[in-house]
Amino acid sequence: MNELMSRKEFLNERNAVYEPDAVAENTDEKEKNSGPRIVISGTDHSDEGTEKIADRITVSEIVIKNKQQGKYAGLVLFLTAVIGAVAGAVFYGDITVTVPDELLESFLTARIHGGFFGNAASSFITALIWCIVPFISGLCAVGQPAGALIPAFRGIGIGMTFTALMNTYGANGIPAFAVFVLPSAFMGTVMCCYQCRLSLSCSNSVLAVLRGRRETAPHYYKIYLERFAVCCIGCFLLGIADAALSFLLGSIFVI
Repeated sequence: MNELMSRKEFLNERNAVYEPDAVAENTDEKEKNSGPRIVISGTDHSDEGTEKIADRITVSEIVIKNKQQGKYAGLVLFLTAVIGAVAGAVFYGDITVTVPDELLESFLTARIHGGFFGNAASSFITALIWCIVPFISGLCAVGQPAGALIPAFRGIGIGMTFTALMNTYGANGIPAFAVFVLPSAFMGTVMCCYQCRLSLSCSNSVLAVLRGRRETAPHYYKIYLERFAVCCIGCFLLGIADAALSFLLGSIFVI
């Protein structure tokens, strides 16, 4: 009996020594076979870790979804500007206001005789204003309507200018529009639509943060300012190119 009890004690002691090692070895093998793991520091609770991982996955899904939705936003905004230009040209004088002939004459006189630096400054300031307005609206949580409608208003103004030149100067208004209005209007509209796309994305991000759907990404507003700076540089280059074109071709027009 004593021999039997001593044998049981021996087995228990052996199991107490070797079984934990066996479990550890199995655990190591499982870790080797399971591949890399996600470790969240600062917590030992699996439920909390799971919630944090789920939150991070949710934020990633939101960011990816916003990028996919904004993939063609610039093209849609540019088409909106084109539709606005067509509407402004077709409904000029009926729905839209008319442009006085004196204003058109002063505009063409300034473009022809205004000098290189005067035309460059005028084109630069005009293009910059159409970028500043959506930039400011992008910092607001409810700035989406402004970012969506600004290209349409710009297009309406371009269409009105074309029809006004045609009504005042007839067929001679076409080359005047092609030289003094169309190049700067096209490039300015492209930059305006780009800034409006950024404005819509920033407004949506601010609104999502206020609603608690996600946290503000680090350096997000810094990136927004850097992209606005790119638009400003584009407006500056546009002013120089527009002034150079007016300087080279303005002499063929007589006002």
